[in-house]
Amino acid sequence: MLNLPAETFWLIVPWPFIWLTFGIVMYFIQRRDDKLEERFLSETDDEEMK
Repeated sequence: MLNLPAETFWLIVPWPFIWLTFGIVMYFIQRRDDKLEERFLSETDDEEMK
């Protein structure tokens, strides 16, 4: 355990996995929002041209 006390080890080790999971979740949420925004803008652009 990297020569750390057990309490310190378990306070430090999980955080990279927590942030990695959070980043992956946010990536998919933002990608979905970008696709919805792009579709909305493409639909409204056609209506404004008429």
